[in-house]
Formats: sequence, C-alpha cells, structure tokens
Amino acid sequence: MTENLGSVKATSGERRQITVVFVDIVGFSQLANTTDAEDLQNWLEAYYDRTRDIVESRGGTITEYLGDGVVACFGLHAADELAASRAVDAALAAIAPIAPPTGQQSMVRLRAGVATGEVATRHESDLTGRPAVTGLVTTLAGRIQEKGSPGDVLIAEETRALLRDTFQIEPLPPQPLKGFSEAHAIYRASPKRNLTRWSRKADFVGRTDQLSKLRGTDRPCLIIGEAGIGKSALTRAIGTEATQVCVISGDGLHPNSNHFPFRQWLAETLDDNGQGLAGLEARFPSLDAEDRLALALVLGVADGQRLLVEKANTAVKALIEQSIWRAIRSSLPVSGGMIIVEDLHWFDNASFGVLQAILGAPDRDGIRLVLTSRESTRIENLIDPETLQIITLPPLTETESRQFLSVLGNGKLDENTADRLIEMAGGVPLFLEQLFKRGTSAGDTSVPATLSDLLVERIDNTGPERGLLQSGAIIGRRFRSDILGLLADDDGDIETRLEHVSDQGVIDRIGPNEWMFSHALLHQAAYHGILRRRREELHARLAGIFENSFPDIAARDPAMVAAHHAKARAFAPAILGFLQASQAALLQGAMADAQAHTEMALDLCRTSPPDLDTTDLEIACQTSLGSILMQMQGFAAAPVRQAFESVLNIARASGRPSQTSAPALFGSFSHAIIAGDMDRSESFCDLLDDVAKGRSNETDMTEVQLASLAAKNCKCFYAVDFAEQFTHIAAIRDIYDLPRHGIMIARYGMDIFAAAQMFEPVARAICGTPDIVPDLIEETDRHQDLLNIPVMRPYALIWGAVPLFYIGETEKALARLQQGIAEADAQGALFWQVIGRVWQGIMDETLQDSAEGRAAMKAQMDTLDAIGSGIGASYFSAVYAQALSRAGEIETACDMSRKAAEDCAASRLLCWYPEILRLHARNCDAAGHTDEAAETRAKGLDAARAQGARLWEQRLLADQQESAA
Repeated sequence: MTENLGSVKATSGERRQITVVFVDIVGFSQLANTTDAEDLQNWLEAYYDRTRDIVESRGGTITEYLGDGVVACFGLHAADELAASRAVDAALAAIAPIAPPTGQQSMVRLRAGVATGEVATRHESDLTGRPAVTGLVTTLAGRIQEKGSPGDVLIAEETRALLRDTFQIEPLPPQPLKGFSEAHAIYRASPKRNLTRWSRKADFVGRTDQLSKLRGTDRPCLIIGEAGIGKSALTRAIGTEATQVCVISGDGLHPNSNHFPFRQWLAETLDDNGQGLAGLEARFPSLDAEDRLALALVLGVADGQRLLVEKANTAVKALIEQSIWRAIRSSLPVSGGMIIVEDLHWFDNASFGVLQAILGAPDRDGIRLVLTSRESTRIENLIDPETLQIITLPPLTETESRQFLSVLGNGKLDENTADRLIEMAGGVPLFLEQLFKRGTSAGDTSVPATLSDLLVERIDNTGPERGLLQSGAIIGRRFRSDILGLLADDDGDIETRLEHVSDQGVIDRIGPNEWMFSHALLHQAAYHGILRRRREELHARLAGIFENSFPDIAARDPAMVAAHHAKARAFAPAILGFLQASQAALLQGAMADAQAHTEMALDLCRTSPPDLDTTDLEIACQTSLGSILMQMQGFAAAPVRQAFESVLNIARASGRPSQTSAPALFGSFSHAIIAGDMDRSESFCDLLDDVAKGRSNETDMTEVQLASLAAKNCKCFYAVDFAEQFTHIAAIRDIYDLPRHGIMIARYGMDIFAAAQMFEPVARAICGTPDIVPDLIEETDRHQDLLNIPVMRPYALIWGAVPLFYIGETEKALARLQQGIAEADAQGALFWQVIGRVWQGIMDETLQDSAEGRAAMKAQMDTLDAIGSGIGASYFSAVYAQALSRAGEIETACDMSRKAAEDCAASRLLCWYPEILRLHARNCDAAGHTDEAAETRAKGLDAARAQGARLWEQRLLADQQESAA
C-alpha cells in the first residue's frame, strides 16, 4: 500500500536564487583509515570551525557537514547581489592547504565546487533537523567538485555569468556529471591577477546619436533594447519636444488580452468623464456614433455589444482598429503631437492590428510615432521593418554612466563610490539607479552582481510589507488596493502600507487606488519569490475574487481570469475561460487572438491530470479551433480538416459525449456540410443524435434535441429524403420556443429554428408544391423580425430567394437576393457575399448571356472553391456550363457539365442531381451527342421520381419533349 504524499501539508518558505559551495577533502578515506578516531574527530572540528569562519565572514551560511564535506549557501536568508562573488571568494579561501591530523606528515589538500540555482527554502522555525533548502543546486555543486584536482575551485556556467570579471576564469571541456543527463560547462576560478577596469561600448544618458536619429526622421521609430537599458528614459526625452504626447503601454500580465494597451489608455483618458457611452461622447465629441460604439465594445460597455449582432467579425475588427486610431488622433493637435507605444513585446495580436492601422493611416501626417520593445523578431513578423527607423540601445559608456550617477546624486556622490557602482552595473541604467537608491536609502555600500539579486534585495528591504508586495505581484505589475486587500485578506490600512513601500521606490501610485511596480523586473522578482503551491493558492483565490466581487472585470477580460485559473492549476475553469475569451475575440474579428486563446485551452487539456475527464472540453476546443481557422484559411484548409477530424475521433473514442458537447458537434456538422463532405456530416449528425437520445433522463434536453433535429433536417435535404426532412421540421416546430431557445444562437452560432425552417420552402418547391412556398417564406421573415439578429438576415434573404426562383417568381427572387447581398456587404459576411452573387448569376439569365456576367459568376465560384465551400458546387458548375453552351463554347460546356454530374453523384449531396443531369443533357444535345443526352435524361428522370422531386421531373419531361420535336 502506498501513501499519497501529495496530500501532505506544504512547508512555509520561499523560492530563492542562491549560490552553493561544496568543499571536499581530497583523499579523506585514506586519511581516516590511518588516523586515530579521536584525533580525527578533533581535527575535523578544527576544519569545520575554520571553514565556518571563512563562510560566515563572507555572508554565507553552513547548511550541512557531510563527513569531510561542507556545504555552504550564499543568499539563503536574504537576497544578496554579491552572493556568487562571495561564494567563489569563500571557496578560494577554504581550499588552501591545511595542516594534517596528529601522526600525519603531508599537508591536506582540498577542492570545491560552486553552483548557482533556484531552491525552495524552509523558514528556520520549520527546519527541525530537515534540510534548509530543496533543489538540485547542492547536488550540482557536489558533482562539480568531484571533477577537480587538489586546490581547484570549479564553478558552473550560471555562477560564472554573475561574476563580472571579479576572478580569473578558465573554461574547461564540458563534463558529464553523475545524475545529470547532459554534460555541463565548467570553469576553473582563481584570484584575479591583473585587475582591469570594466569598459564597454555604449550610449545612453546623453544618447546624442539616438536623439539625433529620432529628430532626423519622419518615419515611425522603433527603439530596441534589453530590460532596464533606458528605452523609457529616451522616449521621455524625445517626448518633451512634442506639444502633446499620447502614451500606450504594453503590460506583461495581459499579453493575450484583446486590445489591452489601448483599452488601458481609453480607461485612463475617460477617467474624468466616466467609462460609459456618455463618457465617450463627452471625451471624443468629434467621433461618430459607430466609432464610439466600437470603443464601448473594447471597454466592455454593454452598448457596444450591438455591433456584434449588426456586423460580421472582420467588419467589427476593422471598425475597432480605425475607431481607436481616430480616438487617439482626436486627442492630439493637428501637428506637433507624438504617440509613444511602449513594450511591444507584451502586445496582444489584436493590439498589433490597431498598431498596423495607425501605421497605415493616411491622416497620420504631423504625428510622430515612437515604439519600444525588448526584441524585434515578432514585430518584424507583423510589421514591415522597412517602414520603421530601428534604433538599438546598447549599454551606457563609462562617461555616460558617470553623468547618470551625477544626476541621481545631485553631483554629491563621491568618486570612489561612483567607480565601484559603475564597475559593477555593466552599463545598465536600471542597475545604476537601483544601486544608487539601495545604497543611499539602506546605507549598504556592498555592490550588486546581478539584477535579479539586486531587485529581490530591494523587496526584502520593505520588511513586513514583503508579503503584501508578493500578493500584489500575483495580481500583476499594476494592481488595485481594493483587490489586494481581498487577496491578502487584510482589512487594515492597505493604502498607508503601500505609501510606505512607495517611499522606498519599489512601487508608484498611478491612480486613487491603483499602484504599479516601478519596474517590470521588480514585479517579476516579487512574484518569483513565492513558493509554487502558495502561488497556486493565491491565483485560485484571485480568480474567485474577480468572478465573485468584480464580475464586470471578469466579463470584460475572461482571458485574464482564465490565466489565473491556469496558474492555480484549476484546469477545467481555465479551459472554459480561454474558450470564452476566444469567442469574445472571434466576435470582434480578432482572429489571431481567438486562435491563441483556443490553443492555450487545448494545451491545458493536454497537460491536465489523468483524473480530469477533458473529453467534452477537447471537443469544444477543437471545434473552436476549426471554426476560427475556417474563417482564416477557408473550409478546405488542412488545419481546419484536422481540427474537425480530431473532434470526430475524440467523440468516437469517448463512447458517447455529454450534452455539453452538442454545440461543438453541431458546429462540426455545419462545417462538414458546407465543405460538401457528406461522410463526415453524417458521422457528426449520428453523434449528435446519440447525445440527444442517450441522455434523455437528464435535465432539460430540448436544446440538444433541437440541434439534433436541425442537423438531421439539413442532412435529409441534401441527401434528398424530403419526406423525412418534413417530419424533422414538424418536430422542431412542436419543441421550439423563441423566448427559451432564441438564446441558443450564442452557443450554436445560429438560430436553430431558422437554420432548419429555411430548408423547407426550397424542398417544397423541388417537390412540386409551389402553393405553400409563399406562406413558408412569410414564416421565415416573421421569425427573423421576432429574432431581430442582423447576422441571420443575409442567410434568410439569400436562401429564401431560391424557392421563389424555383416556383417562377424570378423578379421577387432577384429583389430578395439583392437585399440579402446588400446586408452581407454591410456586415462584411464573405460567405454570403459570394454565395449570393453566385445565385444571382444562376437566376439572372441576362448575366449568363454576357461575357462580363459569366466572368463575374466564375470568379465567385472560384472564390467558393478557394475557401473550401463544396456545397452546391456541382450545381453551380452545371448552370455555368449551360451558359457557356449558349455562348457557343459547346464542347467545353459539355465536358464541364459531365464532370459536374459525376462529382455530384460521388458527393452524395443529391438534391440537385436530376437538375444537373438535365442541364448536361441539354449541353449534349447542343454538341450533337444525342445518345448521351437521351441516356442522361433517362437517368435524371429515374432520380427525380425516386426523390419525389416533381420540379426536376417536370423540367426533364419538358426537355424530353422539346428534344423529340
């Protein structure tokens, strides 16, 4: 029987980067075998005391005595920027030869290994004989020293990187180490023999070259540089030369939150006017109403939701991008204004779309644009680098560093201290600034070796507020004190405590109850110091706080809440949250962000624990991914098919998916049928039917039953089982209730009744009962008026024109079709724009009989083929072939219609099959292929009679009589 150790209570402590020294006596076993036990013990005590004195005098702590080995840790109890340097210095002192025990002659030689890495620490009160640290770094230091010779101090790569020319470093060949899978880079350290002053080519503070480049171009400028190198200081310098500046900043906590930098700017801009539509009108009076609605949508204001039902996704995306630009433009003067966009490396894809709109805006004359980022690769993939003036910031020169320190110290910093700070800062302005602040506020004259250790030390220096800062770091670089109070479970005076921390330069106030870490790396350091399990607990609590106490924030930014769930390892709510965020992005036309959110959800499905059943979640994720890629790449793209194949495979493997998977299965069915794939559409239809039948004893199943009936209704139409189709629509009429089921459109992407009912008038026309078609069309329109969802209108108008055309009401059909095309154009609904114009070519023979009309029809058919829409393709091709035949291209037409008939038969989408055969027979007549024409008509008549398709039968009989005459 095994015990589940995962349930054991977590220890208290922190995560820290420390440097470990492992000192070992060479040849100790032989020494112990030839020395009296009491003499050996006394000698070891003296050796331990000597080593402890060396370690403690350099700020280290002895954590273990292992016979002849001594383990010491540097940076254990408090972050120390000199931990690595102190550790190597202690190791060099500790390995000096020592006198042997009584009775021995030769001097005893030692060696040491030094390694740096992250560990989990225990508070001293929790030790009770247990290790002070947990992590591989102690083992690594021990394994490294085994590779040394007597008198060697060998160090790991991570330690070497922190030393900054303090010691002489000799690289050794990579070494295999016991217990480690890969060879490690190892270096031999020795005291520095020829100290040289640090020097490095650089240019900031002063930054004359960079300022000259910024002033000398009208092109947008991109400033590239590492964290802390001074990008923001340079933008501040150039910004003072503008008459007015608009600053947009990326945020590392929200790299996947749609439009976050611009949303943040809007919120700050509207602060005095309120966040609602009225505030937008007051702040941006020059913008039109639609622009303000788009800004409201970005801000999560309810009024903006109207756009989601009035416009297609791509149209909403374009409107948002242009509206944000117009808002920014209206906030700046006609000339002399500047837009500063900071930290592009944290921009979400939707925000890059806005940036692209700004870069391409024709009315940007007179406005300078300055961008900053830590890296350029991603930016160059999204923005043409030829349009940018790229300015790279290297570290500061010694002269510039001295100028910077003089500004910080008001010219009062002594030269020796300045020399020491400059030597260790490496030309990074943030290093210099933080070193100066720590040195003057804490009175500590020690010199930091790494930025990480320096920042952790700054946080440690806040004393009792360290825990409060760590809770704030869970929220993000920016945090609100009211949210922090709930997270820290502290009803005290949070604001006063934060003011005290602000006085120490760790955070800054940015609003009445809003605070921000003064640098992103300070935020990261505070966050990383929290033990993982405690981190997970805090993220879980924070997600609950947003959902229960700040639902408006949760609704506006579901990706942010999902990220907290993910960091808490709450997989199911995280997956659902990212899917919700994906849907929101999709509705705004932010396709890349929608894809990214869905892929995050999929990754969580794959990494979730085995005891979590993710079947329905994976089905939802793959369906979401397929739907997004379908709009980005077309119905037939390989990734789209792969996603929907995954849905099918997962659903089959699960036995029977639950009712929550019904929207995903319906979406997968819809994709398959539009792509013209009857095999897959039948599979999804059967799975959906299985769900509807198999869970009938559960709570209200009518939604699933409606979805199943709608899928079967559609399948029966294309498979020409009209009688069965009519039973399904009758069943839907009995169950469907608009107040209860109209909201299904949010989950299923369309209104179920409309999706099913609109097939009936077409089927009735084909079956030869034209008298009831007008009433059915009237029912379609009446339902659309009650539904009042604009995105359904192109579907109802265009598809509703088809039965009117089939019953001979061509003028009405064309008028209705034109109305549907206009609606599709206004919404930017590409599929209905294209399919509507194809039907226009079919219904209007004057278009068929002109070269321009035929060319336009062919172009629209090619577009459908390019996006992978196979439904109706054979029928459209046959009609187009008939037009070619009348234009004199008889053999070409005959070949095309023959292929159309073959393709239709193979597809099993047979609702137009007899009509395709009729059209091919007419082409055969024109080509003089009388036998083929007669045979084709006979086949068509057999098919029409088997289907009960009186319309096709009557047309075939009429052609037969005409041909005989």
